[in-house]
Amino acid sequence: MGIRGLTGWIRWASPAAVVSPDWTSYKHKRIGIDILGFLYKAKANNILPVVYIADLIAKCRQYNIFPVPVFDGKPPDEKRETIRLRTEARLKNDEKRKQLESDLETANMSTDQRVTVEKEMGNLAIGSIYVTTDERDEVKRFLYAAGVMFLNANGEADNVLAYLSRRGELDAVMTNDMDLLARGVQTLLVPTGANLPGDKTGWIVYELPRILTEAGLLYQQFLEMCVLMGCDYTSKVKSLPYKQSYFKIKYNGNLHRALESVQVKDFHPYDKAIDILNGRNETIEWLMNEKQWLKWSLWLKGDATAIGTETSYLDDLRQSTLKIMNNDDYNRLFQSDNLVV
Repeated sequence: MGIRGLTGWIRWASPAAVVSPDWTSYKHKRIGIDILGFLYKAKANNILPVVYIADLIAKCRQYNIFPVPVFDGKPPDEKRETIRLRTEARLKNDEKRKQLESDLETANMSTDQRVTVEKEMGNLAIGSIYVTTDERDEVKRFLYAAGVMFLNANGEADNVLAYLSRRGELDAVMTNDMDLLARGVQTLLVPTGANLPGDKTGWIVYELPRILTEAGLLYQQFLEMCVLMGCDYTSKVKSLPYKQSYFKIKYNGNLHRALESVQVKDFHPYDKAIDILNGRNETIEWLMNEKQWLKWSLWLKGDATAIGTETSYLDDLRQSTLKIMNNDDYNRLFQSDNLVV
């Protein structure tokens, strides 16, 4: 879900900031990838996740970009309600889709009616997509084989990506989740479909400093506005539409005064969401385990032992799932992403 209405707010408050990325400007940049969202995006477009990620990595290397995929671990307790609601919605989608499948087989329908039902079934199928453990493991093995630096978060990948970005260890983040702006990530690269780096259309780059300047907000105000608009950690409390949230924060001065103006007395859920989004109580032990931090530290230092390769596995994939990949892109999979310092 991310931040409710954030994309709409940016287009309203800072339309000039909605631009396509210049991929040549990311040469030799370290770009984090919120990888799970891309696996879901692949399945939603009927693409095998490992095929889509192979294409994505090849295109990153074409532009001399260092991709850093980060995998989610266990979701935090604060998202339990959001996850429950998503699970319920997925089950309802499945039930409705099965009913529509039955209707297609048994009911007398016109051609137009059938087209409408089939379209609705397609929409419901997207809402029922689930990435399996086997699919995740296959993508991880591919990334290892191709010499890509990837990390496993203890909790949400967003937390690790934001932490590394705030430390200046990532230059940008590729994601489908806009709430990384609320977490303080300065540059987001967001696909609008199953697009790949280098595509002239199908991507938007969001620069947080530019958005804040054009909207006339400080970062803290922006963060508080995002929480007031509603996020994954405030699913049970009152939220406001984006224009109202913007004006409430901008002219009331801060979140507490804005909440008071709409008769909300319990600030705790909102304050807790702010603490999560800005990483106030994070520790490195909470974000990732020692092995992951060691791998990351060695890679940043240019240590060639930080990541390995498994070229025979890439050859096996070439014979099975990567048959249609062109030769130039396939050969790029053998270029390990070891940094040179």
